[in-house]
This record gives sequence, structure tokens and C-alpha cells, in this order.
Amino acid sequence: MTIRYRSSKFMLWFSLSLAMLIPVFAYANPKAGAVAPAATFTSQQNKSLSLTAYHGQKVMLWLFSTWCPSCQAGLGALAQEQQALAADHVRLIVLENYRNGGYPGPTMQELLNQYASTVKDAPNWTIGNATRELAAVYNAKSYPDIYYLIGADGKIETVGSAPSASMNEILTFARK
Repeated sequence: MTIRYRSSKFMLWFSLSLAMLIPVFAYANPKAGAVAPAATFTSQQNKSLSLTAYHGQKVMLWLFSTWCPSCQAGLGALAQEQQALAADHVRLIVLENYRNGGYPGPTMQELLNQYASTVKDAPNWTIGNATRELAAVYNAKSYPDIYYLIGADGKIETVGSAPSASMNEILTFARK
């Protein structure tokens, strides 16, 4: 009985470990190369905005949960690169996951104050909340941290996560 329990426990641990090694983009929908689907989100000013309004611009659509440590680091990293991203005309749409991914965490305002106080009024940043509709399209698996780099032609060029760890990829996209 003990061996079977340990074996089952090991298999569960092993399976979860493997799942964590698979990049988020492997399971993400939509995928790189696809046209970015239309969806709406809510701005901090409680206005409903559509992604289609940003067609013709380079966009980083980032959905994250405020309780996620890599998301907090990513917010700080993007704030540090704010000038470069603005100079390269990248629109950042930074959205709290729908219902914060189901877990409590700090408010978006608290995160901005702590990690990115310099971008609260940056003209190339749009900060808000994912709607259920947008989450169903761009984050159906409820990843705590997923972003899409969308070209001016409206096609998804990259799907990734953890901006602080993938900043070179984001800046390469920005310079195109």
C-alpha cells in the first residue's frame, strides 16, 4: 500500500513538473500567426474599449493576475522600458485577468503605485480589466500571466509570458 501511494504521489508530482516546463504559448489560443480576434475590455475609467480600435498599431496585450510574483516583476520591467516602447510606438494594453484569475490580490492601483508609478499616465499605456468575453478568447485556460504581441497588421506575432524574463523578445518586436 505504501509503495502504491508513493508511486501515485510521485507520478502526480512528475506530471505537474512537466506541465510547468511547457511554455504558455504551447496551449494558448489564439496562436502566433493568427489574426487577433476582436474583443472588448474595461478601462480604469470604466469605459468599454475594443481591441479593434488599436488596429494599425503595434500592441502588447498583457493579461495578468495581481497576486502573481512574475507579473509584478513584469510590470516593473515594462515600466523600466517605457521610454523605448513609447519611442517605438508600442501600445501596451495591460489588463487584470477576469476576476483576477479567481484569487485575491492587491488592486491594480496598488501594483502600479509599487512597481510602475511612472506609467500611470503614459499615453501609450491603457490599463484596465479583462472582460469575461476577452478572457474566453485570449486566456481560456486562466494563465496568471500571458501576453500577445500584435503587429500593426493585426496578426499575432508572439504569445508569451513573464515580460521580465522575455524583455528582449518584446523589445525586438517593438523595433520592427
